[in-house]
Amino acid sequence: MNITKANEILSITVPTPFPVGPVNCYVIKGDAITLVDTGPRTSEAKEALQYQLQQHGLTFEQLDQVVLTHHHPDHIGLVGMLMKEGKQVLGHWKNDRWLQLSDSFLKEYETFMTSIYREAGVSEEYFDHVRDVRGYHSYADRAQCDFHLSEGDSIPGCTGWTVMETPGHAQSHISLLHEQSGTMIAGDHLIKNISSNPLLEPPYVKGTERPKPLLQQRNSYQKTLDAHLSFVYTGHGEPILNPDELIRERFLKQEDRSAKVASFLKEEPLTAFELCQKLFPGIYKKQTGLTLSETIGHLDYLFSEGVITKIQSGEKALYRRR
Repeated sequence: MNITKANEILSITVPTPFPVGPVNCYVIKGDAITLVDTGPRTSEAKEALQYQLQQHGLTFEQLDQVVLTHHHPDHIGLVGMLMKEGKQVLGHWKNDRWLQLSDSFLKEYETFMTSIYREAGVSEEYFDHVRDVRGYHSYADRAQCDFHLSEGDSIPGCTGWTVMETPGHAQSHISLLHEQSGTMIAGDHLIKNISSNPLLEPPYVKGTERPKPLLQQRNSYQKTLDAHLSFVYTGHGEPILNPDELIRERFLKQEDRSAKVASFLKEEPLTAFELCQKLFPGIYKKQTGLTLSETIGHLDYLFSEGVITKIQSGEKALYRRR
């Protein structure tokens, strides 16, 4: 990597209470000392973050700003604490409703997911999962972005670092690109050993079409492929030394899984939940939201490719092969 000393990258790994395991945060030492992501709001994460900063000769007080790759609690949990210490917070504007997490937005989210579950034909016994977001986001302080970052923006105080919008796993997701060295800080956009779930979210403008996260993720992968990267710092696990190869593998795996979904529709039309049960037997019971989001993502892809059609039957939707 040809990143100048003025843009030294420090890697910090902190524990989370989530199945994904520890999360990686990063410090960019440029004209500004910039923390990228924070870890969850737990005493263990705060202590680990503080200790590892100290190992690098830094304290919370010396941080100038925090950049958020996306709004999930394992990445934003401690941002409220850092805001109270006077740190500037930068991120995509789509973080805002998640950082503030008002009662009205929580109700909007749960109403949206309930409608998704009903259309998908989900059994009533799994409807409690629409409220999982409340427990998940209890690991994040309420906060706000002081500055919004969009495609192509420079990161203040970090020479050569710019923003690439990479939605899919989250609508708010950005990655940080150092084009000269072919380096990216990718958050959960690209992870070496696991493929990030494309997650359903309500539209940001009421009454408009919902986002299609798997299609967005594929577009984000293609943008990353076009950047010809040589090194990727990830939100979980090891860095990626062969990002182009990994992205091509992800494309193929997505297409293979979509083909599997299409194969289930050879005999008869099925609902999204029936397909989810076939695609993720056993897992869907504990991770209904995650597995249903991915299943619907594959249906979005197959529909965009003209492979399937959608038939409305009351509240439920059925899918069949063309």
